[in-house]
Amino acid sequence: MMTTSLLISIIVFATSGTTEAAIQQYRYAEQLFESGDYQAARREYKRILFYQPDTEFKDVADYRIAQSYYYQNEPGRAEHLFHEFSATHSNSPLRFQSQLMIGQLHFDARSYSLARTALFELLHSSEDTEVVAAAHYLRGWCYVYTSEWNKAITELRRADTLQTNTLQRKKARQLADTLLEETPLPYKSPQIAGWLSTIIPGSGQLYVGRVKESILAAALSGTFIYLAVDAIRERRYVDCTSVSLIGWQFYWGNRINAQRFASEYNKNREQELIQMLKRQVKAISP
Repeated sequence: MMTTSLLISIIVFATSGTTEAAIQQYRYAEQLFESGDYQAARREYKRILFYQPDTEFKDVADYRIAQSYYYQNEPGRAEHLFHEFSATHSNSPLRFQSQLMIGQLHFDARSYSLARTALFELLHSSEDTEVVAAAHYLRGWCYVYTSEWNKAITELRRADTLQTNTLQRKKARQLADTLLEETPLPYKSPQIAGWLSTIIPGSGQLYVGRVKESILAAALSGTFIYLAVDAIRERRYVDCTSVSLIGWQFYWGNRINAQRFASEYNKNREQELIQMLKRQVKAISP
């Protein structure tokens, strides 16, 4: 079946250079792309470019080919083609969409700084309102993932102002409102946690809500202090030295653990907020 379709397509393009043939082939490729059959669609777009190199659909075909690699989880190939597209089709209106996709690829790779830079360049080169709004929206998410809440709110507010798509506008507005309401987050200071546990072992853990760890740290420290004092009272100085050395390791570990627990607490609060934002976007999506 596929071989037959291929032969028919070759015959059509070999025997007919008409615009109608190119239009029909283009529509077929678009239909495949919209249905999610990206590999077949890519094959059709390439066939169009091979038999009709000067076709009016050249920029669209090149853009769709790059997109097909993106949707098939081949980011390296997709990024190369999007960069190539911007250089090859410098006058195409799709060049801004291509730059937006480069920002999306950096975002997907968690290279948030690179994504913001690519999108910043796009904001200063495009006058397409929808593309600019999408760039602000994606930059907002970049700042969300780096916990820069105020900058995220600013970008999302700009996306809300520029966006004409009601659904996308609702997403940007909801996210900005939630961030404004939920931030700043109730962070715990690792430095304070560390000093608390230095002064009173276990108090730093209690400060960040780790009650069991707090009790354990206090009990161990108390035990080592008791053993050291008892050894001194009975003049067992060698035992006192051994107990003190072991106890010091637990004591210092108690401080380090308190700092680590505070950092984990902060990270968990950030992840909870991000998950809340993602759920909100999912709830708004059709």
